[in-house]
Amino acid sequence: MPSPYQGLPEEEWLMKTQELVEAHPLDFETIKDVALKCWKTLWSTTIGEDNLAINLSDLDIPATIVGYFFEKLFAKELQIRHPQLWRGGKSKEEKDLVYIPDNLYSIEIKSSGQMGNKIFGNRSYGQNVENIELEKKEKSGYYITVNFYKQSLNLIRFGWIDHSDWKAQKSQTGQASGLDTKVYKYKLLKIPGDYQLNAPVGILNGVGSKTLEVFQQESVLTIQDLKNYQGDNKTILKFKNKLDEYN
Repeated sequence: MPSPYQGLPEEEWLMKTQELVEAHPLDFETIKDVALKCWKTLWSTTIGEDNLAINLSDLDIPATIVGYFFEKLFAKELQIRHPQLWRGGKSKEEKDLVYIPDNLYSIEIKSSGQMGNKIFGNRSYGQNVENIELEKKEKSGYYITVNFYKQSLNLIRFGWIDHSDWKAQKSQTGQASGLDTKVYKYKLLKIPGDYQLNAPVGILNGVGSKTLEVFQQESVLTIQDLKNYQGDNKTILKFKNKLDEYN
């Protein structure tokens, strides 16, 4: 499938992304509403029953498992709301969210449980495949990306990622692929909302381990805490003044 960005200069990518998103049958509010409901449901889940019941929130679950559960819940909720339009993918050849009337609008979900706002794919996403028939799934198209840390949902984005945007780690033993800054800037649109206020301050650009210690000493742990900060610490105030950039 040819890229909708083919032949466009980089400065026109954002406009193209906005066009693609506006043409899609899902809007920002629906994506956000489904995501927040599924995130709440996920952490309200229990495993087992009666005396053997364990709250999922009490377990140290790997981020990859959290992301998998979230994806399945998202697909199920969307299917319940619009059974004639949406369903979850049933095979490795299908996207995570299948738009029944037109596969062009099917969506891949990518999540990351690391501190920060980057998204990673497995190494195959960053590899060129000469024979397209060897591809199990078309890796270009619409994406919903989700960043979380522990039980905090930090950022939801929607946009388009081309297969060629994924860059495999240079090391032959590396198992991940990532995205260039320009992809985050021009091809993935942030879905804003109050949910972002619960994100840890550690996700902000420029917050390293030493800066994080300063925040902790002032009991500034979340974006909401930073927004409400009334102290005079210059380091914290510098980040507070940059909150508009985060939102």
